[in-house]
Amino acid sequence: MFLLGGITVWGQNKNKVFTCRATYYHNKFENRKTSSGEVFSQKLYTAAHRTIALQTVVKVTNLRTGKSVLVKINDRCGRNGIIDMSKISADRIGLNGSEQVSIEVLGKDYIDIWQKQNEMFADSEQTAFADGVIDSLLADRAVMLNCDIFIRLATVRESETNGFLDNIPAGFRSIVKKDKVYNEDFYYIDVGPFSSQDKANSALNELKKDYPLAHLIRKKK
Repeated sequence: MFLLGGITVWGQNKNKVFTCRATYYHNKFENRKTSSGEVFSQKLYTAAHRTIALQTVVKVTNLRTGKSVLVKINDRCGRNGIIDMSKISADRIGLNGSEQVSIEVLGKDYIDIWQKQNEMFADSEQTAFADGVIDSLLADRAVMLNCDIFIRLATVRESETNGFLDNIPAGFRSIVKKDKVYNEDFYYIDVGPFSSQDKANSALNELKKDYPLAHLIRKKK
């Protein structure tokens, strides 16, 4: 968190929790363009905030009802201390007019979970089930974001390690790592770390041509 022109700016992609007042959009804004360029819809889980980065996912919890929802910030709100929510988002947490809520800033790394929520909550009969799944996905993502992504090419005997490393494609040699298997005469041969899941998947697809047993692993930072 830092101050910019007297305004508190929350760094995206870091967990931040604070409280503010929540309101919801008037229907007159339906189909109007938001600050992100997206068209506003009362049927999508979105919200406006003055300083949170656009396209950031936040978890909003009604302090009275205890109910939560994930919303994507796609618009700007001119008032300090306010998050302005779409009607469907407000209804999900039982918002009654303007109420105090807790905001957890998740980040852009949670967009895919936000999209799953859109699909899950489309069927009202699945709401209770969806709540549990969303919480589980959030917990899993928090663990993932505290890990580095590697590709494990193989487990190789110590005597064969140098020969194996010599044959690794040139484009990957600078990021190859070998870790001795505890109390064994073997080494794990890993490539990485990769800065994103997409980059790791792309590299994995390339490496699998020569290393069919290659797979992704995560190492705690």
